[in-house]
Amino acid sequence: MRKQMYRSWKTIGSVLGESIVKVDSDGSQALSWLDFQWKIILGKDLAQVTRVNKLSSKSLFVTVSDGAWFSCLESLREKTIHMINDRAGSVLVNRIVFQEGLILDVSIKNPYEKKKQYSLMGNKAEIPETVVKDESMQTILDRISFKLKIVLPVAILIFISNCTTYSRDLVSQNIDLSNSYAVQAFKNVSKGKDRENIRDPRAYYHYLMALQGVRGHKFEEASDNFSKVVQFAPGDYEFYLQLAINLIRAGKIENAYRTLEKSLSHFPDNPELNMMIGDILSRRLEYEKALGHYQRVTQTNLGSARALLLIGAIYEIRQQYNLAEEMYKKLLQVEPNNPLGHFYLARIKIVAGKLEDAKGFLNQTLELRPNLLHAREFLAWVLEAQGKPDEAKKQYKIFLKLDPFNEKIKKRMTAMKDTDLPINVASIKYLTTAKEVLGAPEVHMKIGTVYYEQGIYLKALDEFQLLKGRKQNNKISMVLGRIYEVLGRVDLAIQEINTLMKTEPRSTHLMIYLARLHSMNKQPKKTVQLIEEAIKLDENNDILYRSLAIAFIEVDQLDKAIDSMQKAIAINKDKDSYYFELGALLQRTGEFERAIKNIKYSIELNPMHSNAHNFLGYIYAMEGKSLDKALSHLNKALSIQPKNGFFLDSLSWIYFKKGESGKALRELKKAMVYTAPDPVLYSHLGDIHFSLMNYIEASKAWETSLFLTLEKKDDVDNELPDPKELKEKIQKVKNFLNY
Repeated sequence: MRKQMYRSWKTIGSVLGESIVKVDSDGSQALSWLDFQWKIILGKDLAQVTRVNKLSSKSLFVTVSDGAWFSCLESLREKTIHMINDRAGSVLVNRIVFQEGLILDVSIKNPYEKKKQYSLMGNKAEIPETVVKDESMQTILDRISFKLKIVLPVAILIFISNCTTYSRDLVSQNIDLSNSYAVQAFKNVSKGKDRENIRDPRAYYHYLMALQGVRGHKFEEASDNFSKVVQFAPGDYEFYLQLAINLIRAGKIENAYRTLEKSLSHFPDNPELNMMIGDILSRRLEYEKALGHYQRVTQTNLGSARALLLIGAIYEIRQQYNLAEEMYKKLLQVEPNNPLGHFYLARIKIVAGKLEDAKGFLNQTLELRPNLLHAREFLAWVLEAQGKPDEAKKQYKIFLKLDPFNEKIKKRMTAMKDTDLPINVASIKYLTTAKEVLGAPEVHMKIGTVYYEQGIYLKALDEFQLLKGRKQNNKISMVLGRIYEVLGRVDLAIQEINTLMKTEPRSTHLMIYLARLHSMNKQPKKTVQLIEEAIKLDENNDILYRSLAIAFIEVDQLDKAIDSMQKAIAINKDKDSYYFELGALLQRTGEFERAIKNIKYSIELNPMHSNAHNFLGYIYAMEGKSLDKALSHLNKALSIQPKNGFFLDSLSWIYFKKGESGKALRELKKAMVYTAPDPVLYSHLGDIHFSLMNYIEASKAWETSLFLTLEKKDDVDNELPDPKELKEKIQKVKNFLNY
């Protein structure tokens, strides 16, 4: 009922603007996008035994090769739905339907069959070669069971059971386990001849703590614990690798460098460690040292396209164009369809004045990756240099459709000469202009952008962290802020945007984004402050006043919220949603007549405003008057949204008020089909059952409502039953039945 009214309000986040591009659920590319996200979220193993079939009415239908996988997939259902919708930026999927069927090329056996022991480097999740490998959590867990074999099973059991006695708060803190029974037993046994076959139990503990940090993207906690794992189990490069990765993700680049230096003293030829230290050295502009590490990667792992790309970029920076071209060609031998290989070869051809070759590589790049804006910009410039202004303008126009606010491209189009005379590619002027247009290679930016667009945010984070402190720091801080937000680290996102605010203190865009982040971080007072500052810079922005109203609701200042909504209406008098939201606020303050007036006006502006019809029907029902009018409005709301559970609840309540409890029960049961377990609905169910003298059912419903109410007692919408009243109702039934 009322809960739906307030739920229909947009949150601060949606009002202030989405930070991630939404997926069009009706678009032709939605299914391929879902298939890609499905594989990323579930990982290699489960992706191989499943196939995304179709999306219909927000239901995702997935074929599964063997029914034995159903229980595993069911356990991941809610998490998967949440992650898909989070990445889409809207509710794209609200349920997943698993159907057993044929999957081609299934290489995974039944999950109940005995698994083979993982080898040192075996069973790694396949990922694009253009990035350092980052294994799935399951792969790491499987490997650790092999790498940290301990010949003290009894001691380990005691150790683990002792760990479970700590409170949840203590577990997240550093605990000194040196005096534990398991560690003492390990020390005694490790003095003997079997020392090489055992591991310190503390390595297990800190590894599990590190995984807890990884799951929550708490990179600082993860790196602290991985450093302890390295201390107690120094013989495995994987732990050094995970330590370095989490240090980079936490922004501690120099600490990561020291870790990698130490690890390479133990594992000098490891390609992953060499790749990472090469990245950091390249960031420091120590190109000669970086080259040495990248070349070591190619010697041990000839298929590393990423290393070849970065070597080529260093040669390009050093203007050793022949060597750069050789590396880029090798990259395409390894990965013929790598768009960045074609893109960087085009750059070399442009510098060499071989414009027709450059055009070919750029067209191939855009065929593989149509939204790579720099490729389209370079293609337009090449056409311009060839004396083909009409073709160049066509490419520039496509560019501006993708990036309509790019002033540089607008100026270039304005300055274009309508001449069909090609530029002299042998002139110094051409070479100077070409280098100016091309700019620096910016490989990490390109790789990071690709990962960001694909929704592989941790990989994108790895690349963009290496760029911090460069000239384009403002742009990088914004991207990092958005990545941290997606990963659930709103605190780190706030840090990045605060850094950006120092350089652009009067940017309303940044104030709005920061306000949104503070709202997500449960800091409503800061949200109010930032929106008020933004309004001072943009006084005629009705959206900001509406956002301020919602922010005032979060701090329970309803009078100020009403005032802000009235200011929004004064600026934009034709917005039906504003009158609806003002009416909802007035109803909460007890001003029913004004509330009804505003709700009615919102319906005049938009007769199909289903939430307004629901609200108006609810108000009439609460007053116990005009129940026929209330019924009319609810029927109208349900004609627009027939499967809205909260509208059905409102309809049920009207029937209850009319004394038609049988009809009320029927509609409420329908409502419960379309909603998650809700304390308000269960409270109504109890009332209806009680009126029908179904006393046991009434008691059960009220008990469920009480449980859900206590579970959601911090719910910000404040639309929960009164626990005291529920307890009294439950006791009333018990007394009535002589319990």
